[in-house]
Amino acid sequence: MQRSCDTAGFLRRSASSWFNGRLDAGLHCARAAATGDRRESDELSQLAQFWYVGLLIKARDLDAGRRVLESADRGGAASDRMTAVAHNVRGSLLFAMGSVDDAMDEISTGLRIAERCGDRSLRPPSYVVLALGALRRADMRACRHFVDKLSDEALLGYFGQAPGAWVAAQAVEARSGVASAASLIAGIVTNPVVLKQLLVSEPAAASWLVRACVKLGAHDLAKASAEESAALAAEQPEFSVIRGSALHAAGLLEQDAAKLHEAADIHPDRWCAASAREDLASLLAVRCSERDRTIRILESVLDTYAAVSATRDSARVVNKLREYGVRRGTTRTVECEGAVPHGLTNTEFAVAELVSQGHTNNEVGRQLFISRHTVAFHLKKVFQKMNITSRVELAAAWKVFS
Repeated sequence: MQRSCDTAGFLRRSASSWFNGRLDAGLHCARAAATGDRRESDELSQLAQFWYVGLLIKARDLDAGRRVLESADRGGAASDRMTAVAHNVRGSLLFAMGSVDDAMDEISTGLRIAERCGDRSLRPPSYVVLALGALRRADMRACRHFVDKLSDEALLGYFGQAPGAWVAAQAVEARSGVASAASLIAGIVTNPVVLKQLLVSEPAAASWLVRACVKLGAHDLAKASAEESAALAAEQPEFSVIRGSALHAAGLLEQDAAKLHEAADIHPDRWCAASAREDLASLLAVRCSERDRTIRILESVLDTYAAVSATRDSARVVNKLREYGVRRGTTRTVECEGAVPHGLTNTEFAVAELVSQGHTNNEVGRQLFISRHTVAFHLKKVFQKMNITSRVELAAAWKVFS
């Protein structure tokens, strides 16, 4: 009984520390909870191990996370609830490693098991990863579906809401532009608890917030985001993931190439490192003397995005390279199972998919990183190939392929 009380106490302190932006203290208590005396039948011990893995993922200590997860998996028979948690944690680990498809499969499996045993606690963190995965793959229909589910859960209230608010803001920005997400962004940045929790949970958040705030002209919010990220890095210098994120945010805000370069070099998250290099390339692009270096950086970034299934980001970089006369292919920006219907090209399929969902040409162009005129050109081709004449007819016909 005493051991269980100790484990529960460490877990509570760990969760409280993480919630308040202290990943270091959260990990310390999580390690104590996970490495205490264990009984094979004790569900609390398994939960402690899975929680520890979750924080190791946030710290991007993925090798350690994998080892602890393997140890937990060897712990013997697990209840349905713990089996569901194991799938969720394994999916989160795979996502951090860049295996997006496998991650989404694992998390979906965990959700189905959790539903069967009536456990709602896995819904919010699962929806966050599923929405982020869909966003990376430019599957905006799925992204909106999971964000809507997150909104439903938020009505009930749940612990650790910061990542959910952030992914919702990203989805709104992707669909309708950053101005549509302004109130969400301001709500995140001006809430100290939410901002701290987000910055120690999602390595890509600091740079995204700075970039979005600058686009909005909200330089005070951009500065607040970068300063909070820097403060967390100073308080917890042992985490290269927090320091890399802080340097990326500062480099964007200050247009400092050296900080962006250092962020890319030290960041343990592959996607985040590629994002910092992409921002570095954008900064160098204004200098004619840096043309060749810019191209080399963008090609490296594209390779990384492709390796971690970041289709949407790959499409953006492909278009940047085209401006330099460099032609690089990219994968389909919207998922389609089997053969593409009506002989549509990959881009035509992507345009038709988004238009069928009710998006305007401007919104489609924003999501696929092409101009609205290019969208109109592809849409005309879609109409010709499908023998239809309107968006209404397209929406009706597209249901067959959904």
